[in-house]
Amino acid sequence: MDTTALAPMSEIEAINDMLSLISESPVASLEEASRVADAQTAMQLLRRESRTVQTHGWDWNTEHDLVLSPDMDGNIILPKNTIKVDPTDGDIDCVNRGGRLWDRTNKTFNIGKPISLTITFVLPFEELPETARRYISMAAGRKFENRMIGDGNSHQINELDVLKAWSILLQEECDNSESNVVRQSTTVRRIAHGRFR
Repeated sequence: MDTTALAPMSEIEAINDMLSLISESPVASLEEASRVADAQTAMQLLRRESRTVQTHGWDWNTEHDLVLSPDMDGNIILPKNTIKVDPTDGDIDCVNRGGRLWDRTNKTFNIGKPISLTITFVLPFEELPETARRYISMAAGRKFENRMIGDGNSHQINELDVLKAWSILLQEECDNSESNVVRQSTTVRRIAHGRFR
């Protein structure tokens, strides 16, 4: 039995779906996609849309209470795929600057002690949940059609399909996370600790 059809969408499958929207032939690999002009455009749009969606910060790409320790110089180096960072302790005011934690209160990179953080990561396409993959591929496909064809009346992906995929993604997020506006909101934490800017 062929189980490929039952597997979550791969990045190459998403790119090929986008290519099919403009009646282009599929590519066999990401390496080939990087050499074929239309496939390269599809791959760039897909990855850009993925980063944009992941920047929202979801239950599946956010780690809470992750403790990072400083290096020999007192700097806390953030993982390369960090897109958002917030100290768990509301009294600490640090942000990401060039991949290092910057202490805004003391105006220094020298943090000097371990810090507990909430970090949002940008993940590879294959590490995303299927609902995120589906939404990202549809939103990127819609943009790809706009760029390559232009005529909004002849789109294969309509706006309603994209919105439906978005609502399914939001519903999954609500189902999987135990969201609490007061406890898990960065904005509420900053207001409570007098650091709202």
